[in-house]
Amino acid sequence: MADFKMSGSDLFDRSNRKIASLRGSDIYDERNHRVATVRGNDIYDERNSRVATVRGNDVYDERNIKIASIGEIRKVIDCSMGGISVVALWLFFIR
Repeated sequence: MADFKMSGSDLFDRSNRKIASLRGSDIYDERNHRVATVRGNDIYDERNSRVATVRGNDVYDERNIKIASIGEIRKVIDCSMGGISVVALWLFFIR
């Protein structure tokens, strides 16, 4: 069983506590503070600095070093959706 799960556009931990929300291309923490934005295959932090890129099934950091694969991330987050939004949630709230 995964430690985190998605319910709609919200990310919950094992204790069913909401830790993040997706709204459009933005990701917000539990206090409604924007922490990330997804643009195309790139993930940017709140200061608009690129922090990761998704190429195929692999995730690379800002220095172009592979940090994970989408398959590894999906083992941690139980959800029906996939792609860059789930990678951004993993990057900012789980990793």
